[in-house]
Amino acid sequence: MIRIAQIINTRGLKGECKLKLFTDQADIRFQKGNHLYLKDHQKLTVKNYSTYKGFGYVLFDEITFIEQAEKLKGQELFLPKEELTELEEDEFYYHELEGCHVLNQAGEDTGVVTAILETGANLVLRVKNEKQEYLLPFVDAFVKEVDPDQKRIVIEEQEGLR
Repeated sequence: MIRIAQIINTRGLKGECKLKLFTDQADIRFQKGNHLYLKDHQKLTVKNYSTYKGFGYVLFDEITFIEQAEKLKGQELFLPKEELTELEEDEFYYHELEGCHVLNQAGEDTGVVTAILETGANLVLRVKNEKQEYLLPFVDAFVKEVDPDQKRIVIEEQEGLR
């Protein structure tokens, strides 16, 4: 299961949920009739979806009162892996990058991707090893190869990177 959003609050009296989104395909994921799942595998059916000021707002068929929605605060919404759409070449889902070992051009393991940050201009990978943590811009100048199946990213390490 792939995490796509977290319910962070409610809006209105009809059980609408305010979402922090972890997907850039929200319009696809939250189409009317789509099924999403809570961690306990409870299925929720999308009734209506909208966005406002960077947040998603969703109504589910199964949630009709604010009291029901309030119980969901803090819970995450998931999508089965098999429902993911195919990406273009050189595009990756976040879950494919998280946990990858980052190797420099000499083959030295410089750490593991622990988080992905969205900066607006480009993605930045948070890479951590036993001694330190550093930020790696996910751009062609640094990233030379990504192999999500082998969980490795090869970079051209430049002075001052870490």
